[in-house]
Amino acid sequence: MSPLSPIAGQVFFGTAKRALILAACFCWGEVSPAVNAQDPAAATTLGATRFRGDDGTGFFPKCRVAVPWKDEAVTKLDLPGIGNGSPVIWSSQQQPRRAYLLSANPENATRYVIAVDLPTDAAPSNIAWTEEFPSSKHKLHQFSTYASSTPAVDQDGIYVAWADPEHVVVKHFSHDGQEKWSRDFGRYVSQHGFATSPILVDDKVILLDSQDAEELEPGVAPGEDRMLALSRTTGETIWEKKLPTKRVCYGLPNVRVLPDGKKELVCATTGLGIFGMDPQTGEISWNHDCFKQRVCSSTVLAGPLAIATHGSGGGRDNLLVAYDMESKQERFRIQRAAPYVPTPVAANDLLFLWSDAGVVSCVRLSDGTVRWSERVGGNFFSSPILIGDRLVNVSDTGEVTVLQASEAYRKLATISTDAAVRSTLVPADDVLLLRTYEQLWIIR
Repeated sequence: MSPLSPIAGQVFFGTAKRALILAACFCWGEVSPAVNAQDPAAATTLGATRFRGDDGTGFFPKCRVAVPWKDEAVTKLDLPGIGNGSPVIWSSQQQPRRAYLLSANPENATRYVIAVDLPTDAAPSNIAWTEEFPSSKHKLHQFSTYASSTPAVDQDGIYVAWADPEHVVVKHFSHDGQEKWSRDFGRYVSQHGFATSPILVDDKVILLDSQDAEELEPGVAPGEDRMLALSRTTGETIWEKKLPTKRVCYGLPNVRVLPDGKKELVCATTGLGIFGMDPQTGEISWNHDCFKQRVCSSTVLAGPLAIATHGSGGGRDNLLVAYDMESKQERFRIQRAAPYVPTPVAANDLLFLWSDAGVVSCVRLSDGTVRWSERVGGNFFSSPILIGDRLVNVSDTGEVTVLQASEAYRKLATISTDAAVRSTLVPADDVLLLRTYEQLWIIR
């Protein structure tokens, strides 16, 4: 393999013939998500039922909120506690449109599960209900909180997860706040705290329970990585798969639909690299061992490519790898300005990387070349999203940057909120949610 683009630091790709085949897998013209076979049922929801949308792509074509927005379009709700996790949204004929999120008291680690009625023409926003649960205070990363996880939601209610050193907790609540089931999976080992999130696949709640087995404090026994599949209705374990364990990882799996109609979980960890797993049995079908550092971003699916990153807080060893799931070959890798925490987003034949240090890059998926790379400034924990043809992200000081999602760099706007933000924006139809440390902003 030969390098194609010096601007990327290290970008490798296969033959020109393979590049042409990959190009045919992506859409051209209007901005649309990179071809990615997902759960067809996702199309019937509001677009925000898990982290980064129904299908985890971070692409929201139906959001009608003007970006940039005007100050009078914003409602700010104070929340109990603080948090980094994003909200999710659900609506049906049986109930008003609601957002659900987690928060926590930084002094004693009390966890809050919160439901917020979103505004209508007849009624303003308000907190519908809050359930609180005592927990134990423990060591966290300096930029984390006790509420750094995003719920998942369906017609039956919401699913949440959190952990402390002695407990990994998964709970299911109805839409009116009644606890339907609760599971405790025992000890949790991490120097940074808990920050992964559940997703829903068919009749299952899927959770990557990743833990630390390296860089442990004296006297701490290693943790163990495992993927859990629980019954949505009862919480009973359908299967549990132990995984090679190195460093705690936080990225969510994504769902790929195979040519025969069966589904496959695609995920990434330090111990396995990028891997595929049968969601019915937990059996690993393939893996590409390519990572040595922690995986914080979620796996992106774009046509035949599975894309994931590893890295560290210093950013020196950050790496993005694109793996072809059909040919079982690595297609390209990028080191320069690769993100560590923020998850990339793909549309058409383009992949947009938003680094933790505020460098945004546009990569052509068909051949791995970097089309542009520009510094927008700021530090980022939030992941970029696409609202139509606009690429949007928010820095940890609350500055929202809006770029044109195209092969030519164009900055459209910046919005200063003067708020601490480490969660990802959540759009849906006529509303855009921004979760700050202490508030939920509802933008219409």
